[in-house]
Amino acid sequence: MKKQTNNLRWQAELMVISSSLDEQDRPIISRIKKRDVFYQDIGITAQEKYLSLQAKTDVVRRIKIRWDNTITEKNNGVRIADIDYNITRIFTNSDTREMELSLSYVN
Repeated sequence: MKKQTNNLRWQAELMVISSSLDEQDRPIISRIKKRDVFYQDIGITAQEKYLSLQAKTDVVRRIKIRWDNTITEKNNGVRIADIDYNITRIFTNSDTREMELSLSYVN
């Protein structure tokens, strides 16, 4: 088995997205930090940019992190340099135990 070099050198915050009600019973979305994650920026392919526009989501960033099966598109987000992102797609590679996350800006 080949030993893999670790290129996950940047740090981001994994956020948990939860909804609740304010004083006037209006729904609010809150993002609470779950933990720090290390990532590598991997860039966006032209095909992914095209497919994301068809799905009406604008993918602006792709990152690679260590594999974690608790991360989902619905319940989690990522904060990088005080900018919040939604996770629009997750691709897992179980051989290398890594995940690729496609990120879009929070509206």
